[in-house]
Amino acid sequence: MKTKREYSERKLMKSLNENKEKAKAFLDDDVKMEGLFRDFEEKLKLIPKVGKRASDLAVLLSMLRAYIKKQYTDVSLSTILLGIAGLIYVVNPMDVVPEYILGVGLLDDAAILGIILQAMHMDLNKYKKWQEENGKR
Repeated sequence: MKTKREYSERKLMKSLNENKEKAKAFLDDDVKMEGLFRDFEEKLKLIPKVGKRASDLAVLLSMLRAYIKKQYTDVSLSTILLGIAGLIYVVNPMDVVPEYILGVGLLDDAAILGIILQAMHMDLNKYKKWQEENGKR
């Protein structure tokens, strides 16, 4: 029998995967991407316990921007789409746990951020190294 946590994680992952299709459309539209970045940065101010991972989130946004500008392309399209899908999930107020549910409405957003940062950990470290080697930091 599935636990409540396994069920919730499965729902989060399903929603994240659904956003990968939307991510492709965002990736092809610079204006949409910049709007998504702005919305995401505003939403981060509301999410609890982001402080510990704030530097990783900054690296994620930087890597996505560098990829879009074709400055950094040594990363798979799958990784980029996962990152964008995560941003889309977070800015969507009606995700698995809607934001209007006080106290828990932002916890799923924090969980998604944790999932994508963990999944992208090696790529983010590789990007940080590239930044340092190319004087981008």
